[in-house]
Amino acid sequence: MWRRRQSSTNDIALSWGEIIYRASLMLAGLIIVLAVINSMYTASIAQPMIPVAPFVVAAAIWLVGLFCRHVTTW
Repeated sequence: MWRRRQSSTNDIALSWGEIIYRASLMLAGLIIVLAVINSMYTASIAQPMIPVAPFVVAAAIWLVGLFCRHVTTW
């Protein structure tokens, strides 16, 4: 689908876009884990509610990271 630019200096070095992407992926994953824990807690106290806002925020953070990775690997 997309071709990544090959690093000319070192294969171990990551581009800023890749670093931002991985950080945004971890942050989005943390938000989703906390949202799932929160929804399990609210279900256990007989108030079942699935929060939609954290999932939307996590998706937005992931998309920004994906965009940064895509822009810097042209």
